[in-house]
Amino acid sequence: MSTEYTVLFANQVFANQTFKLSRAQIEFDSPNFFTSYFDQFDQHPPRELELSRDPYLFTIILRYLNGYQILPLHPALVPPYCTLGTTLADLRADARFYHLDGLTDLLSSHENQANELTIQYAEVIGHYDTKPNLFEPTADFSIVVADFSLKLSSQQQYQVVSTQGNFRAAPTNRDSAGADRFYLSLLNERIVREVLQRDGYTTHVKRWEQLGWIRELPSNCRRRSTIVIKLWTEPTFKAD
Repeated sequence: MSTEYTVLFANQVFANQTFKLSRAQIEFDSPNFFTSYFDQFDQHPPRELELSRDPYLFTIILRYLNGYQILPLHPALVPPYCTLGTTLADLRADARFYHLDGLTDLLSSHENQANELTIQYAEVIGHYDTKPNLFEPTADFSIVVADFSLKLSSQQQYQVVSTQGNFRAAPTNRDSAGADRFYLSLLNERIVREVLQRDGYTTHVKRWEQLGWIRELPSNCRRRSTIVIKLWTEPTFKAD
């Protein structure tokens, strides 16, 4: 039976949370804080550790310890009390605290790359059919996404669009939106990802974020969707 380690996060700010780590997880990106603590005694090594760090950030770090790709950071992983920028800064602080040198280098490299990128705004626009009073497309996804295309916009245009009554900001998690709105957000992300891949933009677009969408109803079963996104691109990036 493999050895299991318990990490308890207990402080006055967050509710207590407990994580179970395997030997493979604590040895990932080692030597680190965990290997130093759990291996400090030969005969009776400890199996439990109590910390007062942020457990929300540790859920991201745990994904890293599993060998998963964590960057660019998905908005759903951003804690509800943080922005994307503060989350990345706090992750760097925790990476140093846990002595995770690989994660520290990864976050630093990501920051340096982001500083060299250009921020642009774009709209991914298209139509699709649905059943009356429903949101799910009736056609296969390949048919739906074929009608969508990307058009570069600007921050000023986004600021104008975001004040319109039919604009819906992208939810950060399911708890902050109803089921229909959360589903539309996931559908939009899938459409944007496919358009960027299909049109060859992924080489120059290093990161993107869905800001929201405008959904118009030309007819009872016809939806026109304008998905507003923010792009981090190479300076030479241009959309056809």
